[in-house]
Amino acid sequence: MILKKRIRDGIILAGVFIMAVLVFSYLTNKGDDSMTADLGSATFPQISFDCDGFGVNAVPGYAKQMNITEVRDTITPVLKNKLDMELIPYDNKISSLEYKIYTLDGTECLHEDTVKNPGTDVSLPLGSASVLGEERVMEVILHLETGKDVYFYTRVAQTNETNMSACMDYIKAFHEATVDKNTDTDISTALEADEESSNTSYGHVTIHSNYSQVTWGDLKPEIEGGERWSVKETTSTGTSVQLEYRVKCKGEKNKQDTYNVKEFFRVRYDKTARRVYLLDYDRTVEQVFDPSSKVLSAKGILLGITDADVPYLINKKGTIVSFVQADELWNYNKDRDELSLVFSFASTENNDARNLTSEHEIRLLTADKAGNITFAVCGYMNRGEHEGEVGIAIYYYDIEKNSVEEKVFVQTDQSYGITSQKLGKLIYYSEDNGELYLLNDGVLRKTDVNKNRSEELQTGLTEGKYVISGDSHLLAYCADEDFSRITILNLQNGKERTISAKNKEGVRPLGFIGGDFVYGRFHLSDVGKTAAGESTDPMYQVEIRSSKGEVVKKYSQKKIYVLDAKVEDNRIILEQAKKKNGTYIKTTEEYITNNEEKDESNIMLETYKTDLKGAQMRLTYADGVSDKEPKLLRPKQVLFEKPKVVNVQKAESKEEYYVFGYGKLQEIYKQAGDAIQSADNYGGVVVDQNQEYIWQRGNRDLQYKISATSKPVEGLRSELNGGATPMEAISKTFGEDALDLSGCKAEQIAYVMNQGKPVIAVTENKKYVILIGYTETDVTYVEAKNGKSHTVSLEKMDKKANGNYIGS
Repeated sequence: MILKKRIRDGIILAGVFIMAVLVFSYLTNKGDDSMTADLGSATFPQISFDCDGFGVNAVPGYAKQMNITEVRDTITPVLKNKLDMELIPYDNKISSLEYKIYTLDGTECLHEDTVKNPGTDVSLPLGSASVLGEERVMEVILHLETGKDVYFYTRVAQTNETNMSACMDYIKAFHEATVDKNTDTDISTALEADEESSNTSYGHVTIHSNYSQVTWGDLKPEIEGGERWSVKETTSTGTSVQLEYRVKCKGEKNKQDTYNVKEFFRVRYDKTARRVYLLDYDRTVEQVFDPSSKVLSAKGILLGITDADVPYLINKKGTIVSFVQADELWNYNKDRDELSLVFSFASTENNDARNLTSEHEIRLLTADKAGNITFAVCGYMNRGEHEGEVGIAIYYYDIEKNSVEEKVFVQTDQSYGITSQKLGKLIYYSEDNGELYLLNDGVLRKTDVNKNRSEELQTGLTEGKYVISGDSHLLAYCADEDFSRITILNLQNGKERTISAKNKEGVRPLGFIGGDFVYGRFHLSDVGKTAAGESTDPMYQVEIRSSKGEVVKKYSQKKIYVLDAKVEDNRIILEQAKKKNGTYIKTTEEYITNNEEKDESNIMLETYKTDLKGAQMRLTYADGVSDKEPKLLRPKQVLFEKPKVVNVQKAESKEEYYVFGYGKLQEIYKQAGDAIQSADNYGGVVVDQNQEYIWQRGNRDLQYKISATSKPVEGLRSELNGGATPMEAISKTFGEDALDLSGCKAEQIAYVMNQGKPVIAVTENKKYVILIGYTETDVTYVEAKNGKSHTVSLEKMDKKANGNYIGS
C-alpha cells in the first residue's frame, strides 16, 4: 500500500510539474511566434570560371538583382572571346542559365543569351569582338526549377593569353614556394625586405618582410581543402590575384593550429624580357579559435596569431568578454567557465566553400552588465534566413537563455564593401527601447523595430557636417547650412546638447576622442577658397570639450588656419593653411594630443611572443583565469515567422571615389586627390560612382608628353588668363567636372597626363602652370600667363606646387 501511494503521489507530482511547465511556456511565449533552430546549411548553387587551366572567381550568388555599378569584386579574363564556366548545382535543379554583358556603368546591355538545362561545364560565347572592346560587367542568372533565381556578377575583359598564363604560373609557383621550402622556385630575390618591417608576426606579411617570415618560419603549413583563386585586376601592365585558403600549422600548446589565409599578389609581365616581376605581396593570417584545443592559460584567453586590433566588449564587472576572431563571434564567461560560439557562417560539420565566403564582418555594438551583447553582421549572408542577401542583420545574444535573436534586417542592393563603408558608418541599436539608428547617404533615420515605424531625424548630413564616436553611441552634426550650431546626440538615451557659434561665426564638428568632442570655430568673413578653387571654412581655433560639456583644451596659432582635421587614437591631426592674396595655401600639418584618461578594465588585449609562433594576441584578465578546458555552448538562433526587414532607399548618384586595393574596397572619398593618395598606398585603383577609372597604380607609359600648343592646353590658358579658377577652367575646357587632386604628387598625377589631359598646378605665389608631360625623373609644364615651357624634377615640381593640383 505504501509503495502504491508513493507511486501515485509521484505520478501526481510529475503531472503537476508538466502542467506548470506548459502553463509557464504558454505565458512566456504568448504573442511570440518564435522558435529556435540552427542557422541551417547553404543552399545556393555555385559558379566559377576557367582561366587557362586555373579555376577562378567562385563569386557569391545573390538572392536578387544587384546594382551593377556597385558590385565590383572580381574580373574574369576572357580568352578567344568566350568563357568556360563550371556550375555546381548542389541539391538544386537548374532549368536555364541566362547571361548578359553590360557597360561598366550598367546603362547598356551589349550582349545576352540563354543556355537551357545547363550541365556542370558551360561554354559562354560573348558575341562579337566589339562587345569586349573594353572592360565590361557580366551578370549570370540561374533559373531554378523551384521558380527561384540566383544572380552572379563579375567584370570581364579580353586578355592576352601569353601575359595571363605567365602571370598565373608565376603566382602559383611563388605561392607553393612559401608553403614548401623544398621547391625549386627561389622567391628570395623577388622580396624587398627592409629594416622598417618588424618581422615579428606571421599575422601580416608583405613584400618587405624577410624570407623566413614569408615562408612561415618553422610552422610547417599544410593547406587544407585547396586554394580559392580570385582575379581582382588585370591590365596590359599588371595583374592582381588573391588566394584564400586554410592551413594547419605546427602548434605549441596544441599539436596543430588552423588558420584562415588571404594572400594577395600584384605582378607585371615584361614582354621584352619575357618574364614576370612581383610588384606587391600581402598576406594576412588569422588563427581559427578552436575550443577543442588549448585556448586558456592562467593569464587569459589565447587568441594566437591574428590581427593586433581584435574587436572585443566586456561587461562592467570585467568577468565576461565577447570577441571576434576569424569571422566568428565568441563569448567567454569566467565565473561559469563557459565558452559560447555566438555567431559563425563557417560550419564545423563540413568545409563547404560557400560557408567560407568572407564578404561580411561582425561588429560589436553594446554589452550590458550581465554580459548580453548586441551585434551586427554587415555584408553578404552566406546561409540562413537571408542567404544570398546583402545588408545588416542586428542580433541580440541573451547569455542566460543561451540564444541569439535577430532583431531586424536592413536590406540593400549594394555590395558588401559599399554597404560596410556607407550604411555601416553608423549602426546603433538599443535593446531597451528597440530603436535602430542608421546613417545612409546623409540621412539619419531612427526605426522603432517593435512598432515597425521609421522616421527621418535629420537630412543633409554630408561629409564635413557630422562625426561619429568610436563606439557609435555619439553623433555630432550641423543641421544648419551656416554652421551656426552643433548638435551632439546620445543614441543610447536620446539626449541632446548643443554648441552654438558666436556672433558672425560658425562651428564645425571634427571628431571624438573617447567621450570628448573636438570641434572648430571660424569667422564667416574668413570663408573663402583654397588654391585649387575649393570652398573652405578656415577655422581660427580648435577646442576639445569633455563628456560633461566643459572645454578642456583650446588650440590656435596666429595667422594660421585649420582647414580640416583627422582624429587618430588619442591625437588630432590638423590640416593647416596660410592666407595669401585672399587664397588659403596649405602648409604643414600639426598634431595635438588629448590627456583624457582611459577607463581601466580587468580585461585588456595584449601581445606576447614565443619562439615558434612569434607575436600573438591574448585577452588578459588582470586577476587571471582557471587554466582548464571551459564548457562549450552553442546558442540556438531564435527564428520568427515574419522576420522584421527594413529596406534602404538608394539616394541619387553623386560624385564619389572608390579605392580598391589588396583585393577589396578600402575607402570611399569625396575628393579625388585623397582617393589617389590612398590607392597609391595600397597599390590599387580609383574608380568613380559609374565605375569609370580615375587612377591606376603603374598602368601608364614611362614617359609621355602633350603638345604645348594643343587645343586643351591653349583652352586652359585662355580660361585661366580670363579670370577663371582652375576648377572652372578644367570644366569649361573638357566639358566635365574637375578633379581636385590636392595633396597628390607629380609622380601620381602622371597617370592623368597619360590619358591626354593636362593638369593645372597652383604655385605658392598663386601663379598657374599647366603640366603637360613627364619622364621617370622630370615633369614639363607651361606657364599659363605666357606659354613658356619648363622642365624640372618631380621633387622640385611638388615643392613648387605644394600639392595644389587640379585635373580631369
